[in-house]
Amino acid sequence: MNKKYTLGQIIFALTVGFLAATSVYFSSTSPDITIQREREEAVIQQSEKLFITILQMPNTTQIIHPLNPDRDVGKSYVYPLDGGWQISGFYRRNQNEEWRAWLINLDKSLKLIDLRVQGLISEFDEDVLKKDNVIIVP
Repeated sequence: MNKKYTLGQIIFALTVGFLAATSVYFSSTSPDITIQREREEAVIQQSEKLFITILQMPNTTQIIHPLNPDRDVGKSYVYPLDGGWQISGFYRRNQNEEWRAWLINLDKSLKLIDLRVQGLISEFDEDVLKKDNVIIVP
């Protein structure tokens, strides 16, 4: 059973399809989205550097963050927050350790406000424990 479409129906379908495709194309290649993505990538890379440095993590540390997502471990986020940023993720020092959550808050100049890390206090160096802006949650 072949249904024959009228010329008006064909033109309408092609017009709607073209408009939808054009809208999706221009919204996905918008400079605003590209600029936002580049900014988020810079924020995430800075948060990873701060995480490793402040917590004095070994080179074997694996980090899951929004640029390096592993959905089997859990979801990670980057979120603009009152002019600053909030980034979450997971980490483990080696393959034998379980994944643990972390959350970092940065101001608009990408300086640390606070860092919350899941883990045991005994696993962190004395210098790390003395820092006011590092919170270790069991």
